[in-house]
Amino acid sequence: MDDIKTKQSITDDIKTKQSIMNDIKTKLSINQELYDNILVLPPQVRNKIYIICMQNYWKKYIPLTSKIPSWYSNAIYQKDLLFSAQRYNIHFLHLPSNTLVENKKYIMGCQCKFCLHDVSDKYKEEAHKEEPMSHFDTNIPYTDSKWNNSIELIYDTNLGTIKDGYTIFNCYYDTYITLSDKIHGPLIEFETIDYSLFT
Repeated sequence: MDDIKTKQSITDDIKTKQSIMNDIKTKLSINQELYDNILVLPPQVRNKIYIICMQNYWKKYIPLTSKIPSWYSNAIYQKDLLFSAQRYNIHFLHLPSNTLVENKKYIMGCQCKFCLHDVSDKYKEEAHKEEPMSHFDTNIPYTDSKWNNSIELIYDTNLGTIKDGYTIFNCYYDTYITLSDKIHGPLIEFETIDYSLFT
């Protein structure tokens, strides 16, 4: 009885293996003639063919861990955007990923396109009558992030002190008199000297 069961189980195993091989052949679309020819070869040669095929496969294969992640280009873009915001004194709320154009409000000191060109000069003059810091505090909601601070504070672990780092946002930027303001400002008048007094 046991011999019959074992013979039956062996034939079932063979049938399942054949069905698996047929599934593999159909999925991989292996040429039937090539497949039959490979089966005729001695086992050592078949093993060599398998080893060569696997070596060629792994030469071309790039594992997912060594590929550049799909989000990497966006992360680099965001880092560049945040760095340029600090560099050109653009407030965090006026970055293209944070506020829609129709929802933007004038922020004193911000050097984005909206604050420089789209806001009327009358509104800017009224805003500049206020103290820049009070105007900034009333119009910008408070958050615990560093983007509402004027200077990045860095904790020095060696000395145990806090140092001033890179400037984040300067709301007094518009109130400074720059060199271009001096050049394009009112004309300088020179007095004429009466040289007859010196002779």
